[in-house]
Amino acid sequence: MDQAPSIPITAGPQLRAPGYIPEVDALRGIAMTAVVAIHSGILPFGWMGVWAFYVISGFAVTTSWLAQGRGRSAARAVRDFYRRRALRIWPLYFAYLGLAVGWLAWTGHRGWIQDLPWLATFTFNMRMILVDWSGPEAWTGFGHLWTLAVEQQFYLVLPLVLLLPSRRMMVWALVVLAVAAPAIRHVAATAALGAGWGEGRAAFAAYALAPAHFDAFAAGALIALARHAGAIRPRAAHLAAAAAALIAVAHVGAFLALGIARHGVGTEALRNIVSGILVGDGREVTVYLLPVSAAAAALLAILAGRRWALAPCRVPGLQAMGRVSYGGYLFHLPVLMALQALLPFAAFGVPGRIGLFFVAMAVTLALAAASHRWFESRFLRRSGAQARDGKAPRPAQPLAA
Repeated sequence: MDQAPSIPITAGPQLRAPGYIPEVDALRGIAMTAVVAIHSGILPFGWMGVWAFYVISGFAVTTSWLAQGRGRSAARAVRDFYRRRALRIWPLYFAYLGLAVGWLAWTGHRGWIQDLPWLATFTFNMRMILVDWSGPEAWTGFGHLWTLAVEQQFYLVLPLVLLLPSRRMMVWALVVLAVAAPAIRHVAATAALGAGWGEGRAAFAAYALAPAHFDAFAAGALIALARHAGAIRPRAAHLAAAAAALIAVAHVGAFLALGIARHGVGTEALRNIVSGILVGDGREVTVYLLPVSAAAAALLAILAGRRWALAPCRVPGLQAMGRVSYGGYLFHLPVLMALQALLPFAAFGVPGRIGLFFVAMAVTLALAAASHRWFESRFLRRSGAQARDGKAPRPAQPLAA
């Protein structure tokens, strides 16, 4: 993360200058809300929030890299990149692991011993793909950390792209990553099925394999390159929104028609249309394009200054939620687990799940805000970033994952 001043959101060449855009933080707030909602049992497609995080992360880290200029040596550029990433992600992540492992050891759990090497090396997504992770020894409070492994694995690839000698080559490399990802999803699912894996496990292979989702990060990185070149225009935002709508209509329409053909008109025909862990009939290829295209369109619209995108991102509190969304994402699952153990939310059906969501959001945001202010900000300052406290007109927290 790197310090940058706030700039107005307008279209045109002035977008060449890097700067903090609070509406992008609002997108993070929306993404986090969706994730908490799905884990509360009230938003079946809330998994899409993770893919929105991926797009925003690709945009943010590429923006940070470009803001440093091209005068550095390759070695220094890579060193600075990984230093900022480590200071942003690692302190809270390993603190979370330490607290969780301490509690698990104290309460007599032992399943974490098998998970710890994978968690510590950011390869937990592969642990969940290659090993049956759903056994009774597993602690589900680690279940969401595979997404951070996917992100860290993308960071091994991105510097190789951004060190290419020309912008055109960077663009083509990112396009290749974006085009290859859906094919990788299909190959992963097909190979898993061919190896005798069940449909659920094969679908998870496509769901959690890092290169299978580099299209999301690449989309954000491409937007960052366009912004740096001053190439963001309202027309591009409108075209991206139209493309996202077309992708959604085509996917839903095609699989709804397939469901009706197989099961007739009814709720069964609606199954497996927008669930995140899907395999068969090419679902694993297209379903992830929905959140990626939608998040990319929203990001472009914000950068182009479109009021229809800016207005919802200025809902009071949403930007503040986004600024602490990393901690919120880490904390939300154990918060939900604790609340469900303490109070009988499930006994009240849908109203109980809605109540669980609101209580979990309140507790999660309180913990995340405290963590950001008294723990994470110490490392952000060391990385060259100025932590934002939301009270004084100091430089705002810059774009970072």
